[in-house]
Amino acid sequence: MFAAPSFRMGRMFGIPIEVNITWIVVFVLVSATLSFSYFPTTFPDRTLAVDLVSGVVTALLFFASIVIHEMSHSLVARAGGIKVEKVTLFLFGGVAQMEEDPATPGREFLMAIAGPLASLVLAAIFAALAFVMSAVGVSNVWWAPFEYLGIINVAVALFNMLPGFPLDGGRVLRSMLWGLSKDQLWATRWACRAGQFIGYSLMALAVFAVLRGSLNLIWLGLVGWFITVLADSAYKQQVIKESLHRNTVLSVASSDVVVAPAGITVEELIFDFFVEGPHTRYPVAEGNAIIGMVTLDAAKRVSRGEWAMTRVREITDTDLASLVIDADEPADRLLDRMRKEAHSALIVKKDGHLAGIVTRADMTSYLRRAKIDR
Repeated sequence: MFAAPSFRMGRMFGIPIEVNITWIVVFVLVSATLSFSYFPTTFPDRTLAVDLVSGVVTALLFFASIVIHEMSHSLVARAGGIKVEKVTLFLFGGVAQMEEDPATPGREFLMAIAGPLASLVLAAIFAALAFVMSAVGVSNVWWAPFEYLGIINVAVALFNMLPGFPLDGGRVLRSMLWGLSKDQLWATRWACRAGQFIGYSLMALAVFAVLRGSLNLIWLGLVGWFITVLADSAYKQQVIKESLHRNTVLSVASSDVVVAPAGITVEELIFDFFVEGPHTRYPVAEGNAIIGMVTLDAAKRVSRGEWAMTRVREITDTDLASLVIDADEPADRLLDRMRKEAHSALIVKKDGHLAGIVTRADMTSYLRRAKIDR
């Protein structure tokens, strides 16, 4: 789902706001439900045109509320030193994508509770607007959307506070268990199990409702499935991170490294390294110094007629700051580095000298050897 295309809508407090293509589906459904069901049923004296406009405007304001909910998480996280990459609206709501998890249970608690609190504040504001406008005789065309937004923001806050990961309430639960036990992995296990229980319960409720003829609750089953999948994934990721953290980068890396000379031609590189060798990337050396990394993709971008005239140094990625990692760093840093810098391999150095190369395949192999108990 997150691999589906997204488009940038702008920035808020310097944080990019994106809309995933899957969001269009739920926007259309919410707009249609409001326009053809909620508003006509609640206010039967209105015209279809008024209901359509109210439905679309209310849906837009609802998703603006979701953005504010996620921005609240983001601003608290940023205040705690965590970089927030972006906020994305998608099929099941919104998500703030951060570079790392909070370092302490207290920080996680504050970050998790910020979103539901923001939704409750919005609910109070919308409800007050609806009440005042209705009391002074303003047409329901103007205050009805605010009444709905007051109700739905309370629902968002309450649903998100269900005590199961990855919901906000699950993060609150994890922060409390983490604080009491001083064991983040144990806390994550139980918060994720609670999330799976909630997810399975929602799916069972949806099946029961459908059997009773309430087809509109199929959506509840999809939400339950999504929560279940994310809860399981979150625990597995935490297990992997904990296992890697106990070891150094060097223990994960391959130490038997083949180095490509910077002065050879691309033709030699292709036939002597990529055709004959098992790898799709090689560190590149200029004399005794490692200057970067060359990949098969980079070689493919050189036209066949230029192979014999192009030197490897010309197609080498020389951004060593993003390509090199210290051998003694905790191995869980590999996860952050590869995700952040979009590299599938990093050069490992110890005391300034080449010590190995580490790829995603190396990490997978290490985890298999470690026989991690999930």
